[in-house]
Amino acid sequence: MESMNIFYWLVSAAPVIVLLGCILLFHWESFKVGAVSWFVGIFAAYVFFKADARLLALANAKGIALSLYVLLIIWSAILLYNVVESAGAVKIISGAMRKISDDKMIQCLLLSWCFSSLLQGIAGFGVPVAIVAPIMAEMGFDPIVSVAACLVGHSWSISFGSMGSSYNAIQLVTGLPGETIGPVMSLLFAAAVFSTGFSVLHICGGSAGLKKGAVTVCVIGALMSFTLWFMNKIGMAQIATLAAGISGCSLLSVFSLRKKNGVDKIPVRQENGMRFHAASSPYYVVIALTLLLQTPAVKKLLNPYYWGLDFPSVSTVLGYTADAASSYAKIQFFSHPMLILIAAALFGAVIYPMSGKCDRGSSELLLGAIKKTAAKCVPMSVGITTIVMMALVMTDSGMTNFLARGIAETFGMAYPLASPFIGALGTFITGSNTNSNVMFGMMQYETALVLGKSAVLMAASQSVGGSLSVSISPSTIMTGATNVGIGKGGENEILAKTIRYWLVNVSLIGLIVWFFGR
Repeated sequence: MESMNIFYWLVSAAPVIVLLGCILLFHWESFKVGAVSWFVGIFAAYVFFKADARLLALANAKGIALSLYVLLIIWSAILLYNVVESAGAVKIISGAMRKISDDKMIQCLLLSWCFSSLLQGIAGFGVPVAIVAPIMAEMGFDPIVSVAACLVGHSWSISFGSMGSSYNAIQLVTGLPGETIGPVMSLLFAAAVFSTGFSVLHICGGSAGLKKGAVTVCVIGALMSFTLWFMNKIGMAQIATLAAGISGCSLLSVFSLRKKNGVDKIPVRQENGMRFHAASSPYYVVIALTLLLQTPAVKKLLNPYYWGLDFPSVSTVLGYTADAASSYAKIQFFSHPMLILIAAALFGAVIYPMSGKCDRGSSELLLGAIKKTAAKCVPMSVGITTIVMMALVMTDSGMTNFLARGIAETFGMAYPLASPFIGALGTFITGSNTNSNVMFGMMQYETALVLGKSAVLMAASQSVGGSLSVSISPSTIMTGATNVGIGKGGENEILAKTIRYWLVNVSLIGLIVWFFGR
């Protein structure tokens, strides 16, 4: 490899610099940004890092395989959400949440911290903010406060949300097994669970809100943190956010349910609507199938059935070698999240019309959801695929390694403090924790090795920092602002509010990583 110099370091960073510039300066759409950044990566790898055509072809094939793994989760998660939303079930579930308490502090925590995170466990990609912020605004919260509280409140839940798409991405690019990185991530997220809860209290009620709700955040935060860690320890990371969100909503509801006829109970029916449990039934299917497929006997029976490609070891003229990979981005036919999510979507398409409260038949409901999913996912999928291909070209050509060595030399032993901010940068640029993990996950891993630090801890820090930075992501802020009716310019007010909490929360993670990674 070339000796470390500023020119080659800038060349190795060129695809990321171009990606950042196209988004922040030109406001290009993701598929355009991804295509241009991918081309810059190919050019730099071929001309300056001496990667031949065979290496580039194999790197791009890896990128497509990895993209397929992640996109199958995203498409099926959004399909499930669209089935539920089209049937009107989201309104039923949301309505039940908003009726639990008259206490503003409880309402704020329940909706923006717990319920939005529960939704993130199911769908993600802006859905929690799009649903919960308007509910809070209707309940009398200031629209800016509503969006900011949701953005910050659910930011702890991103990596294990959407059936673990970001969690899967960091595993795939670093090669770290889930049973190794998952529990470490969940322990780092424990700090984020508490810090985002306190942030929500301050956003909604200032210092008085902190005093009033501190004990509640401590109790609920402890339960959600334990649930997040426990689901990882038992191998069910894909529903860790969903389970944690359910546990938080449930305990907070027990604390504050309205009295009805002298008995505390959850409002199970909306006026002229279907029952709460019928509305939630597809998500019960998700939980049940996940539990079933994770039992040892079933896993042993189904593990032999998968699809994956083998890739040979390749080297550049400069001497950098990309290791061989066996069954890269392996898709288990019967335990990949796609199967679970599609099964739940089909169940919803059948059960909702049977409830008598859905005005569409099963076929119409499912076809409508498929059309909405395709309209949302096609442009996004092109962007994700090209960005992933760019990241794999950078990794296999040695560009990521060179970039990592430059960062290691710049930060030295203080690098762990900066690690979560690198994940944050990726999310801010792309609007996606998954994309951030693909872009920077391997770089964080290799930087840790260069410095002699824990690669597992730095990879976990990458994903946690990226998750928390959804609270300042322009695309997610715009989604929230639009849905609560904030006019042009309101996005800047929201960002000005969330960025303070983001800085505190990510800095906290950096300090923890530095302390344990010394």
